[in-house]
Amino acid sequence: MPRKPTLLAREARAGLLEQIESLPQNTCLQPLGMLGGKFHLHPSTIFRLLRDMAAEGLVWQSPTGKFFSVSARRNTLRGASVCFIGREMWNWSRLYQEILEGVSEVCSANASPLILLSSRSLVRQEAAAVAPEFASPRSQAADLANLAAAVPRGCAGFLFDHLWSEKALGKTKWHGGERIQLLHGTGRHAGVLSPDYSACAKMAAGFATEHGMKKIALVIPFEGDPAIDIALRELRLAFASFSPAEFHYTEIACDDCSLRKLACRSDLLVCPEDNVAGELANRISLLPAKQRPVLFGTQGTGVLHAPNIRLRIDYRRLGRAAASRILHGVACSPLRPSLVDASAAGDFKR
Repeated sequence: MPRKPTLLAREARAGLLEQIESLPQNTCLQPLGMLGGKFHLHPSTIFRLLRDMAAEGLVWQSPTGKFFSVSARRNTLRGASVCFIGREMWNWSRLYQEILEGVSEVCSANASPLILLSSRSLVRQEAAAVAPEFASPRSQAADLANLAAAVPRGCAGFLFDHLWSEKALGKTKWHGGERIQLLHGTGRHAGVLSPDYSACAKMAAGFATEHGMKKIALVIPFEGDPAIDIALRELRLAFASFSPAEFHYTEIACDDCSLRKLACRSDLLVCPEDNVAGELANRISLLPAKQRPVLFGTQGTGVLHAPNIRLRIDYRRLGRAAASRILHGVACSPLRPSLVDASAAGDFKR
């Protein structure tokens, strides 16, 4: 059970708030030792109070560890670097390309260098039909420790690939500002910016209901990617009343006979990963028109095209929001999807 603040701590908190409000522009608070002497508390207690106040948005802690008023953040971080730590560039999906384009836009406007640090082993995938290989938490922790040592001092903040595990992030010490994990995370060791996966799933289920579709199949592209796993979880919840069938794409990737059987049994195929959805769409297009089920892609990158149905999520906006949160303290809610190409549904068999 948390301890109740002592009278001295409550008085110190009130006094710190007064000092913050009266600080000259871009001036930091006095050193912890001096503040501790003023409020008759140990410097570590003062630090804990300021850290809690920073979590509440009442004060801002810069990458140097000093505490400023929240309004000082924008000017203080002018030109400070932002670091993305993730997979190697040639493993970037269209999704990560869009995110980092958005990050780059904000960094450029702030004269902030964007530093890219990558792990060779975080993920390996030869093709959409081949299940990716993900690094173990132990291997991730070793990689992050090496990458952290390469980060320059004074970094404004860090953006992490969603594949980094909670265990690996928790073991690594970072010298710098705010930490944000993209697309998915627990929130324990970094803030999280992600699409609204529940809204995506409900929009797909709403589409099926609106068009009278009853035979639903969920495409499982692969397992082990936390963002894909949570998208599948939300799809299962949204489509629970349909009792959807499920199949792993790798099982039919090179089996046209199995694909034809699946197509004959399904009104709607729902896929939460766009590269797999794109490959599946190409194969479905070779079937006779009357045998083609509707293919619905929910990841939202724009890889999938008409006559297939897809969601669209503005991942550039997510990237801009992540960089703005680090550099300017701007809050952002989960991104909601929009439905694209729904009018094409009439061209498919029922």
